Amino acid sequence: MGINKQDYVAKIANASPLKLVVINFEIILDYLKESKNTIDNEKEFDFNILKARQFLSELRASLDMQYEISSYLLTMYNYADKQIAKFLFSKNINDLDPAIKVLKTIMSAFEEIEHKEEDKSSIMENTDSIYAGLTYGKDGKLNEFIDIKHNKGFKA
Repeated sequence: MGINKQDYVAKIANASPLKLVVINFEIILDYLKESKNTIDNEKEFDFNILKARQFLSELRASLDMQYEISSYLLTMYNYADKQIAKFLFSKNINDLDPAIKVLKTIMSAFEEIEHKEEDKSSIMENTDSIYAGLTYGKDGKLNEFIDIKHNKGFKA
């Protein structure tokens, strides 16, 4: 099944900086969920764990250590990563549960802050406008229709 990357592309294109943090957590949790489903397929399992850990590393790298809360977040991210690494080798689902619990707790805090955020403008400007729909072809089959206006750019 895997992670539906197209869903995340639309979310990211329209996200505020704080929403991007929440999306990062969603991606990590999706990869961890997928890793549970692929325990019997070593290649997919390893890929899902690797991706979850890479996104967790992005969260760690984005911390601004001049703020006291960043040191607490770093400690929790390191704990979650340690539990994920433990799960990687043990393949015991119970080893992953503490990491998921910590990540969901932090994510819910960011979601609450994001809901209270006043400036929810996207960090991207001049992004593609995507219009999607379904049409019927001459043969009676359902066809997907996507109209994209190419006008990409980041907000400076």
